This record gives sequence, structure tokens and C-alpha cells, in this order.
Amino acid sequence: MTYTPGIYSIPLPDYIADPAPEPSLSASIAHTLITKSPLHAWMKHPRLNPRYEREDSNATDIGTIAHALLLEDDHSRIVVIDAEDWRTKAAKEARDIARACGKLPVLMQKMGQIEAMVKAARAAIAVSEVAEIFKEGKKEQTLIWQEDNGVWCRSRPDVLHEGSYLLDYKTTQGSAEPTNWMRNVMLPCGNAMQAALGMVGANHLFTPQRYPTFIFMVQETEPPYAMSFVGLSPQFCELAGGQRKHATGIWHHCTQSGAWPGYPSRIAYLEPPAWLAMEQTNVPVMEEHSNG
Repeated sequence: MTYTPGIYSIPLPDYIADPAPEPSLSASIAHTLITKSPLHAWMKHPRLNPRYEREDSNATDIGTIAHALLLEDDHSRIVVIDAEDWRTKAAKEARDIARACGKLPVLMQKMGQIEAMVKAARAAIAVSEVAEIFKEGKKEQTLIWQEDNGVWCRSRPDVLHEGSYLLDYKTTQGSAEPTNWMRNVMLPCGNAMQAALGMVGANHLFTPQRYPTFIFMVQETEPPYAMSFVGLSPQFCELAGGQRKHATGIWHHCTQSGAWPGYPSRIAYLEPPAWLAMEQTNVPVMEEHSNG
């Protein structure tokens, strides 16, 4: 089933499969276009690559399960596997059967960790500036819209509050301190692109049109499961918006031409980055000493 521009409550697998009328641009695909190539984006797209297979990992399952508990309080999709790890044949078979049934498999020892994480997240949200937004907003809504150049886009914020606020829950094995998370996770993983797409989508679909505030709720996966709340400054939003426009332009060209090039065939001659040049400039010069 395909959808016209609008806001929908649809299952996550349907969103990942891309329900737009034409192959659409998501945040992850847009990030791949910018940081790698159109060919890489084509490979990752479920509607373009006939051999597409969704990536699954234990880390992804932990994040997905935490989402299910925090946002939906839904235990029905979770299957707890009584095993120490995934290395045994029995554990692997139980995991694969659960996934084939649309369930979320998790090791018993990890389930306790996830429940503790979610409890800590709820406590942190309850005393934060987004408490009412999280409580009253609609959970896991899918936004589908068409850009002015004809490109179809989709986004799925975790919380949508009257078109004025978008919240997204992130888990990290590293630090959730805002600056560290920005440097080590947000920028490398393209989360700013996610924010830019979500804000533009809401602006397209709500009347009167307005750009909402996008806030990340970032939680560490290790005790004490600390959580931070991260927004983007107007300057950051402008930068991310420019990347979004660049990505939609590339997507439009590729979908219209049918050409999905990889990296250029010409030789790329690299210049040293400023920080490396500075380091070399500051290296002390070793004086030569003669023995004669």
C-alpha cells in the first residue's frame, strides 16, 4: 500500500519498506548520499535494490526494544531468550524464529539492562523541559510528503507534538554529554539530517505551516543510564537544511536519470586538514649536534 502526503500511524517494517508513491528519501539514505555516493544509497534502498536486506544486529535490537518499552510500553513484541549469548545454535535459531515472526529477540541478561534503562529514561524525562511534550505528543508517526522539486520524502519522529515539537530517543554506548555526543555520534551518523528532514516534513504537512523544534533525548546504555536533551541552534539548523537541499537535489537527478554513480574515477589529490597542518607546524625542531 502506498500513501499520499500526510501523517500516518503505520508499523515500523512498513515505514522501512518505504510506503511513499515513489522511492523516497529518508534521513539515512540522504546521509549516505552526502557522505558516500548515490550508488551506496541505491544499495541501501528497499525499493531500488532488488537484493536489499535489512541490517540486523544485537545493538539494533537493544535500541529497538528500549524504544518499544519507552514509547509504547509494549512487551508483546519482545521475546526473551534464555541464553548467555548468541553463539550457540539453539540461541541463534530462537533469535531467527523470533525475527521471522516480527518479534524482538533479546538475551535474558540484556532485558534487565534495558528495563533499568527505560526506568531511568522515564525519570529523567519526567523532570525535564520536554515532560509535557513527551506525555501529550503522538508516538512514532510517519510523515510522508513531496518536495517542491517532486522528490518524495519520509520521516518518523518518535514523538510529534502538534507540529510544534519533534522528539527522538537515541541510545549510545558512549557519552550522552551533548558536545561529546554531537562530535562522536550525531555528526558521523547523520542525525542532523534526520532533524532537518523531520522539521521540513512537519512544515509541509501542518497548517499553518511552521518549522517545529527538534529535540534529541540521548541516553547512555551503561549505568547510571544518564540522559541528555539536545536541540539544534538556528545556525546548526541552517547548516543541516543546506545538506538536506543538497541531498534532495542529488536524489532528484538520480531518480530522473536512472544513473547512480559511485566515487569519481579520477585521482583525488588530498590536502592536509587544518588541524594536521597546525600539528606539524608546532612540532619542535631537533637541532643537530656535531661531535667534532
